Amino acid sequence: MRALLVLVALASVAHADPMGECTKELAARKVMFKPTARPGIAHAVAITGPLGGVTYAPQLVIDCSLAVSLDEIGHYLRALGIDRAKVISAYSVRTVRGTNVPSKHSYGLAVDVSELGALSVARDYEMGLGDEVDCIGRPTTRAAATLKTLQCQLVRSGLFHLVLSPDYDGDHGDHFHLEVLPWSARTAVRSPVPAIH
Repeated sequence: MRALLVLVALASVAHADPMGECTKELAARKVMFKPTARPGIAHAVAITGPLGGVTYAPQLVIDCSLAVSLDEIGHYLRALGIDRAKVISAYSVRTVRGTNVPSKHSYGLAVDVSELGALSVARDYEMGLGDEVDCIGRPTTRAAATLKTLQCQLVRSGLFHLVLSPDYDGDHGDHFHLEVLPWSARTAVRSPVPAIH
């Protein structure tokens, strides 16, 4: 009986510690990070090296759940020749424009990326391309084709809850907004459901 109680207690501790499971995932991926603390971030990590072979600048302080997804997309980025990304917003305590609803940036669960390697979302993204059957459509430049290919991969990867682009609205005209669910709400690293976009 005592052994059964110990097993139940251990299972409860493991279930109640999603940060432990998430940081174990980061460590297994050999991500360089330090646990830290920020108001609003449930499981804050300071990223001290590349994620999936991609260097994000400035360095990120984000929720562990977002760090795992960014690490996982590294192979998509590197396959497209991208090894660096410029971040214009990550952790930032604020509300969604025009509402009193806290932005997911307030929880470290979202990042806005404006440049990917030599590509600029503001300059190179072509709006209105693709549909549910042919995600990419017919970009007119190689840069636009690369960005649209990446956007399609991110949406369909199951790694993000939201992937917003300039097609979404004017507030996203110069960046990709990548947003994840908290680690405790994820049943796997990749969801079988594409991101909202």
